[in-house]
Amino acid sequence: MDAEEELVKCRGGARTLTLYRDRLIVSEAGWRAAKFHELPIKCIRAVIVERKSIIPFASIIVLAAIATVVIKYDVLGFLIDLRTQTSWLSTVALAVCVSCAIPALSRAIFVNVTVSWDGEPSPLRVRFVPAYLGRRLARRFREVSVGS
Repeated sequence: MDAEEELVKCRGGARTLTLYRDRLIVSEAGWRAAKFHELPIKCIRAVIVERKSIIPFASIIVLAAIATVVIKYDVLGFLIDLRTQTSWLSTVALAVCVSCAIPALSRAIFVNVTVSWDGEPSPLRVRFVPAYLGRRLARRFREVSVGS
């Protein structure tokens, strides 16, 4: 394989991680100018994929209560009922469902990737990386660092 071949590219919130065979580039899109850090593979101590596995307790309770009511009373139509008598209540119930489901889905789909290395700034954190790309980056980094 060529040293210039891109192995993995992960896009997160405001940063992008690009892994090559001999280096890892962390690009940062800013308001005025883009910044980037080029880290040699030998200087990187760890690439950590942090799963957001702890869902807030209140969200679990609310989602469980909503699921129980929907299953027991078959009120799925209530959430999208737009008749004038119940439209405000349906809107409130739908807003509660969505506001509780968004954190749960974001924790299931996205991870944080932290790169610790010998230089400054250390560590570099990239948030909201899709989970499959974060795991792939860590796996490929392990393969590259063992091989060098």
